[in-house]
Amino acid sequence: MTINRSTFKLRRVADWPLMEDRTVLLLLPIKSLNKFFEIQEVDIGEGVAIHIEKWKKIQANLKDSLFVKELAVCIWGTSTLANRSLEGKSCPTTKTDPRPPLTPHKYRAIKGCFQKWLEGKDLEEAELKARAGKLGRYLTEQIQDINKK
Repeated sequence: MTINRSTFKLRRVADWPLMEDRTVLLLLPIKSLNKFFEIQEVDIGEGVAIHIEKWKKIQANLKDSLFVKELAVCIWGTSTLANRSLEGKSCPTTKTDPRPPLTPHKYRAIKGCFQKWLEGKDLEEAELKARAGKLGRYLTEQIQDINKK
């Protein structure tokens, strides 16, 4: 459905007592409300939701590392990842203060998604465990790549 100027009306609500700044309300016809407010997110576990189009793109990856790295950026964003570490430990070479660890429930969500994604590839048990064990490595690589820029 295409929404154009004739589809909605604009009203200023600057005089409302609870509003601190000028706000514009969109008043849509009832028929278009269901399509306009349709939820476009997927719950990937642990209460973490991402946009459905991003999820489809992430699932289409062929490489394990790209799956994990793109999912991490989608969940945390580059600015948050740049200021975090995998476990919250201080760097042994620079002796700087430790960065806060990645959010535990989001980390568990990525771990669960990665495990299910690998299980869908019909791998042998030993290979599945070996590839799943590289999750932390992929996340730290992504954090390092962001900090290099």
